[in-house]
Amino acid sequence: MPRLIPLSIVLAAGLAVSGTAFAHAALKTAVPPKNGTVRSPPTEVVIEYTEGVEPKYSTIEVQDSTGARVDTGDVHGVKGNNKRLIVGLKPLSPGTYKVIWHATSTDTHKTEGSYRFTVAP
Repeated sequence: MPRLIPLSIVLAAGLAVSGTAFAHAALKTAVPPKNGTVRSPPTEVVIEYTEGVEPKYSTIEVQDSTGARVDTGDVHGVKGNNKRLIVGLKPLSPGTYKVIWHATSTDTHKTEGSYRFTVAP
């Protein structure tokens, strides 16, 4: 007669595996905010992730409505907070901008995403 694995063990194993799947650095908050509108042009984009990231292997690009880059390319972390990355911006005009991010978490998992924000006239 085959041995049956108790349901609690199967459920616990399933939760452990699914918990690992969610251990990637995802966007938690952003300034300017995701899909938000700001009245004055920002001088930087700040992204906070759900877990620590490696600045050396992570990027943030900001594009205007034509696809031209408007960031300064100086992505850097914040001392004492490995969940936050910052990139400087060139002077922005009113319009809609796209932020494209690629993050490598401290456990080497890679994630990416994008969002838009608007600078009001």
